[in-house]
Amino acid sequence: MKRLRARKRPGRDPISIGTSGGIGRRLIPILLILAVITLLCSEAVRAEPAAITAAKQEAAALEARIDELNEQLGAAVEDYNYATEKLSQTQAAIKDKQAKLAQAEADLGVLQAQLTERVVGIYKQGHLGMLDTLVGASSFSDLINRLNLLERVSAQDTEMLDQVATYGDRVSNRQSELAQQLEEEKVLLAGAESARAKVEETLAANQEALKGKEAQIAQLQKEEAERQARLAAEARAKAEAARKAEEARKAAAAAAARQAAAAAGSSSSRSSSSGSSGGSSSVNVSVPDSASTSDVVSIAMQYLGSRYVWAGASPDGFDCSGFTMYVYRKVGISLPHSSRMQYGVGRAISQSELRPGDLVFFYNPIHHVAIYIGDGKMIHAAGVGKGVRIDSVYRNSYYGACRIIL
Repeated sequence: MKRLRARKRPGRDPISIGTSGGIGRRLIPILLILAVITLLCSEAVRAEPAAITAAKQEAAALEARIDELNEQLGAAVEDYNYATEKLSQTQAAIKDKQAKLAQAEADLGVLQAQLTERVVGIYKQGHLGMLDTLVGASSFSDLINRLNLLERVSAQDTEMLDQVATYGDRVSNRQSELAQQLEEEKVLLAGAESARAKVEETLAANQEALKGKEAQIAQLQKEEAERQARLAAEARAKAEAARKAEEARKAAAAAAARQAAAAAGSSSSRSSSSGSSGGSSSVNVSVPDSASTSDVVSIAMQYLGSRYVWAGASPDGFDCSGFTMYVYRKVGISLPHSSRMQYGVGRAISQSELRPGDLVFFYNPIHHVAIYIGDGKMIHAAGVGKGVRIDSVYRNSYYGACRIIL
């Protein structure tokens, strides 16, 4: 037994195996084969991720280029939207001024008719000298001055005539200024359309360069769709929780109001409720009592996946400001179809104050807007090929935020 154990110990030494004859000769080729297989497998394992990584990097680079062009397109579209809104406002102002001018001219005509009656009365009374004076007037203004001098027209009538004449001149001047502004807006609109056409042409050329990369892009889009589904589920759950919390808050407020009414009488209750509704006076738009931030987020979530259409403002297709305008209209709030103009609505807030339902704006000058949904996320019409989706709030291009619903 001792002799057997002594012979087995050196058997564990490879040198001993190699010198022991058949066993060593058979084991060496096996080890070499295993080494070669291991080497080949490791090369294969290394080669596959490298190829996938390269493909993803190439596709990501192309996608980044499209994102860049989308940003340029978004800027052009928002320039177009801004020009369109300004043009619409100018046209409305012109109509208003024209109506006021027409009224002023009508008022002036009435007073001129009254003045004619006075002149006829003077003639019938035989005041020929005065009639000669009136006939000698070189202009209507001169006529008024002569009537003043002759004290044949009351001071009140003279003042009315002066006011109407002055108002007519003022409105005429404004009309001329607005007509000039209208021409400027048309130029701006043409420039924006030209910029849009140029960006779309560049985008089309870049999309042509994507041919042959459909498989990589499809994979990236599939991954993005899965990510969007997860984000949407999380956002919907939080929106529902916020809605329930809002309902609970309103129910508690209503119960407190009923208790206050029972204690102080219905008149004090009416007084307190009218006072509380005045809290939105600092907002530049009309906000109905029923509007809430949770409603804004819930409505916005209904349109996830809607396609991007420049100047679009309906479920058939949105651009960024068209999307926010449409969502807020659903809660009874009218916003202009321009991200630049929307920034001037409501109350400006800091990034640290953000809460769901607030509008967040990007780039300088502003040409993108989104709805904040909480946890550093936003929902927006992201661009061509992306549509309405959820993303993290852009950091590098962040401009500011405003709150419409207090």
